[in-house]
Amino acid sequence: MPPLKLLQIVPGLSGSLARATLDTARAVIRAGGSAVVASPGGTMLPNLLRLRARHVEVPLNRHPLRARLGLAARIDGLDFNLVQSRSPTTGWMARAVARRLELKWVATLHQPLVAKGMLGRHVERRQAKADAVIAVSEHVAHDFRRRFPALGDRLEVIPTGIDLDRFDPARVQAERLIKLAARLRIPDGAPVVLYPGRFVEDRGQRTLIDTIRKLGREDLFCLLLGSTGEPTALERELERAIERAGLNGKVQIGPYVEDMPAAYMLADVVVTTGGARQGFSRAMVEAQAMGRPVVCEQGGGAAEAMRAGITGWLAPERDASGLAQAIATALSLPVDRRLELARAARHHVRARYGLGQSNSRLLQLYERLTA
Repeated sequence: MPPLKLLQIVPGLSGSLARATLDTARAVIRAGGSAVVASPGGTMLPNLLRLRARHVEVPLNRHPLRARLGLAARIDGLDFNLVQSRSPTTGWMARAVARRLELKWVATLHQPLVAKGMLGRHVERRQAKADAVIAVSEHVAHDFRRRFPALGDRLEVIPTGIDLDRFDPARVQAERLIKLAARLRIPDGAPVVLYPGRFVEDRGQRTLIDTIRKLGREDLFCLLLGSTGEPTALERELERAIERAGLNGKVQIGPYVEDMPAAYMLADVVVTTGGARQGFSRAMVEAQAMGRPVVCEQGGGAAEAMRAGITGWLAPERDASGLAQAIATALSLPVDRRLELARAARHHVRARYGLGQSNSRLLQLYERLTA
């Protein structure tokens, strides 16, 4: 059997989707194959190149047809035998590439179908034409099966895995914590609510700001991590919301952090929002691997990734009062209960979300498709 030569077409190399892209490229290369990623670039591009993967720059902010033609020109002459997409638009492009070159293609679904316009719905639905469809959670799979019951065994649930060696509390030394706390300007002794994520669209960050206001704790510090440079429109909007709520100095937007294991260790509770719109939450899994209590909204892939009442707490979607109650419960844990939760959370992640498990299933799927 020839070695796997994988082309991944992705919407960008920033955030959790980019991390999944890099993890897949690393797994393919370690298995003796080669990896090419086509994307507009992003903060994790240097990490990709260090893996000895190849990157092809494709500006996806153009009209979809122009972007597809641009991709065709840039990959001409490259050697690959399987194509994978990680979004509806890149799925539309991947299908065209695979059909032209008579290759199989895989569509990875990172979130439920959300498009409202006719064109958006059409592009989303093209993913059902893939030779194999991967859903990153049962929540995403249920949404897609409901819409496309004929998919049958072409749809497989493969949860995103994390590197358990990297996300290990025992490996985080005090020096890393001190350095990062100073960089993020975390007040000494303050209970820390951590919200990791990208500031591209509102996934409930404004609800969290209202939640912190409702908690009314003078000692609390809430850190929204993930800014990557020039403030986005959402960041500016959130800054205004923080000021209107009178929370300057209590809620802070922080930068993208490479050392997320240390960031989680600085947190007393890790929160994510998004509810049913969220296909998966890497932050929920990583935080539990580090033994931190987690809080998320009901109904989505984030809720699926934790054990309610055991490793964290659920709150109703877009309900600041409910979210405040869940965060208050997490912050009030006595030391023995917190240690018990940490053990349960790490066991839960090791059992379900190890990167080795995820990569093994991916490679088996790739092997079947290219046999």
